Parts: sequence; structure tokens; C-alpha cells
Amino acid sequence: MALLRRLFAALRQSDLRLVAELAIVGVLIMIFLKLGSEVGELDTDEFDNAVLLAMRHTPDDPIGDARVEAAVSHISALGSGVVTGLIVLILALYFALDGRWRYAMLLLATAIGTGIAMAVLKAAYGRPRPSVVTGIGTPESMSFPSGHSMISMALYLTLGMLLAQSQERRRLKIFAIATSAVLALAIGLSRIYLGVHYPTDVLAGWTAGASWALICGLVLRRVGRKTIEGDQAPEATGKA
Repeated sequence: MALLRRLFAALRQSDLRLVAELAIVGVLIMIFLKLGSEVGELDTDEFDNAVLLAMRHTPDDPIGDARVEAAVSHISALGSGVVTGLIVLILALYFALDGRWRYAMLLLATAIGTGIAMAVLKAAYGRPRPSVVTGIGTPESMSFPSGHSMISMALYLTLGMLLAQSQERRRLKIFAIATSAVLALAIGLSRIYLGVHYPTDVLAGWTAGASWALICGLVLRRVGRKTIEGDQAPEATGKA
């Protein structure tokens, strides 16, 4: 019993957070695989179609007037390849100019990794776009998982974690991560409203993006430690 108590104390001090985060990543991956399996067997069609139709007056007319449609379209655009690509490019350049090359590389890896995974998954599942409603600006690519949901969850959560790491006050850390998560959720919901994705496409995009963001967060924390150690090393040498 004493050995078990010592082991638990050691985990609590150093590795418990890591174990918890890896467990969450595992759960998210399992949820994604389950969704993919259900979608492949057409078991989600009734649910997906019911949600899409619930957001419409008629299959061709979303609830709300033209101003609502325009506002939702603008929110959706925040998860587009053009907008997220510009954000990644600008911030990667900023970090590079600031000498934080690890942050720049991490941001690029997040974006590129998400893009590759999204293309592979869409090709693997090959789900067509919704046909029960008329989508607003329906893309030509496959539907599962939602690319906007996936890239926005991965990118904005990663940016939220970057911002949170630079803050000392807990409430600011929480605000940064919560705001990034809410933004990603809003982008995903906009895709359902516009009729270009099934709800399960969006759920799958969120889970895949969140798992990748958490993995990048683990790397970010490791990078942060190395950066601090690197900054402190010259000072220690000078004092010696």
C-alpha cells in the first residue's frame, strides 16, 4: 500500500495531467471512429436529416432573414482555408520575426497536419454533401468530416493555448481557451445552418480537430519549457 501511495503521489506531481490529456485524446479518437462507423452504415441519416430540416422553413429556405444568413456566412468564413491560411501565415511570420521559431513551426505543423488529415479522411469516407436541403454555397469536396470544423477547432484552440501560456492570471488563461473553443463551435454550427454539412460531419470535425489541438498543446508545453530553459542558460553561464 505504501508503494502504491508513493506511485500515486509521483503521478500526481508530474504525470497526472499528461495521463489525463492523453486519455481525452484517446476518447476523442474513439468518438470519431464511432461516428465514422455509424455514418458508413447510414445509421445517422435520420438524425442528420431531422436536424437539418429543423433549421429550415422549407428545404430551400433557412430560418431567419437574409441578414441572418449573411451573418452566419461570415462566421463560417472564419473557418475557410483562405482565412485560416492567412492567420497561420501572419502569426508564423510574427513568431519567426520575434525569434520564437518553435512556435512558428508548431503553428505551421498544426495547420499542415490538419489539412493533410482532413484530405485523407474525406477521401477515405467519401460521404456526399447533404441532399435533403439546398445548401448555401455548397463546396465540391466530400462531406465527412467537416473541414471548417476540424481546422477551426485545431487552429483556434492551439492559438488559445498559445495565448493562455503567455498569461499569468488563471481567469485570462480560461478566457483565451474558452473563447477559442466557442469560436470553433460557432463555425461548426454555421456549417449545419448553411446546409453544407450534416451534424455528424461537424461533430467528427470537432473531435478530430480537438484531439489534434490537444496533441499540439502537449508539444507546446514541452516547447515552452525548452524555451525557458534556453533563455535561462546564458544568464546562469554569465553569473558563473
